[in-house]
Amino acid sequence: MLSGFIAILGKPNVGKSSLMNALVGEKISIVTPKAQTTRDKILGIVTDDDSQMVFVDTPGVHKPQSKLGDYMNACVSTATDGVDAVVIVLDASKRLTDSEISFIEKNLMRSSSVYVVINKTDLVSYEKIYPMLSQLAYLTREEGKRAAIKEIIPTSCRTGYNIDVLKTYLKGELVEGDCYFDPDEITDKSERYMICEIIREKALLFLQDEIPHGIGVYIQTMVYEDGLANIDVDIICEKESHKSIIIGEKGSKLKTIGERARADIEKLLGCKVYIKLFVKVRADWRNKGNVLRDIGYDPKKNL
Repeated sequence: MLSGFIAILGKPNVGKSSLMNALVGEKISIVTPKAQTTRDKILGIVTDDDSQMVFVDTPGVHKPQSKLGDYMNACVSTATDGVDAVVIVLDASKRLTDSEISFIEKNLMRSSSVYVVINKTDLVSYEKIYPMLSQLAYLTREEGKRAAIKEIIPTSCRTGYNIDVLKTYLKGELVEGDCYFDPDEITDKSERYMICEIIREKALLFLQDEIPHGIGVYIQTMVYEDGLANIDVDIICEKESHKSIIIGEKGSKLKTIGERARADIEKLLGCKVYIKLFVKVRADWRNKGNVLRDIGYDPKKNL
């Protein structure tokens, strides 16, 4: 049996979570157009007859401005420990920056094989991709202690372009060994975690730009009874003014978030779901360790 871990890295909003979902064939990580949607390390597991690939989705690399930001960057730092390969994702529709090139160079100093994915190719013509390939060309050759990029692969998660090609390359990085997870598992995260992420995804999609990154989601109670899951959920925000926006006129915004989330949660749990959403204000919660731990962002997990 072949098995191994593969870390997916890159700047915010380049499509890391979409790529992992495409590789796994299931929606494991939430996806929105907003940067820094992913806050935690999330594993996506693909098992077939002779192999198990464990993909590690990570938050976007960014300059932290809170304890939550520090936690997110710690997730990125620890994600590459002991992995068999690293996939660095670039956005084909954006200019390749010096910081991204430096980030690739830094990872080429590791022992793990490095693949570069130029994602979102469905949004641009190949004329826009050629300059990126030219900029990366020197990194396809070894130099001193720096290894070379194994492959540069253009992809589109929306169309599925080259996803199977990437999986084939990555399968070649696996080593002989036992499976790390049961064959029927597709993620390491609990149902509660996934439910909170679904609700946060809908909030990110339906709320104004200045609010979503100040939102946390926490399940107070979850009870199964007579084929129905009753779930009470707290949405935590930082300001009273945000609370009123989240609730909306006559509760309309909160109702929309709940309705859209319920449909996805019912698919996840395979049963009918009744959700109660409560909005609570916790000023500056992203800098408060006790609140971060309650929500599930425990810095000790990343030591």
